[in-house]
Amino acid sequence: MKLQRKALKHYLDYTFKRELKSAAWEVLGDDIEDMSVELNPDTDQKENILGQIRTSDKGYKPSISADPYYADPEKKIYPKIREIAMDRLRGDKCKTYMLEVIVEDTSAAKQLAYVQEVMVKPQSYGGDTEGVDFPFNILEDGERIKGYVTSESLNTGSPVFTEGAIEAA
Repeated sequence: MKLQRKALKHYLDYTFKRELKSAAWEVLGDDIEDMSVELNPDTDQKENILGQIRTSDKGYKPSISADPYYADPEKKIYPKIREIAMDRLRGDKCKTYMLEVIVEDTSAAKQLAYVQEVMVKPQSYGGDTEGVDFPFNILEDGERIKGYVTSESLNTGSPVFTEGAIEAA
């Protein structure tokens, strides 16, 4: 059975304190019908004089576009998105953590998760009659840490990330 899109969740630490132990997560996705991690693979192919093709793999430059992101003062991350855009913040003031969780087995006690420092950059603001829109991009900016969250913490809406492997049952 294929996974439904809701099995992959992306959270941002809305405190922007850049302290993983005190991260407070808010899930992204309200009003968004399609959101993907664009891996942006950085590869280059060259053919030498012998007719052989050599591929150079320089890795990935992942990004996510959260578009639309309608202004909602009840959302905990909204004030920071607004501040970054309206005050034209740059650099470390735009950095926080992102938590990615993929739920492959709803009966499992622990779910695979990754956490990583990211930069959040609004692309515009304004919008149409749907509402005030602050679409933003999320750019990876640090080491990716593999771990897990408990299903119980996911169900409460406050996932708790633990670094390390999920032990086999």
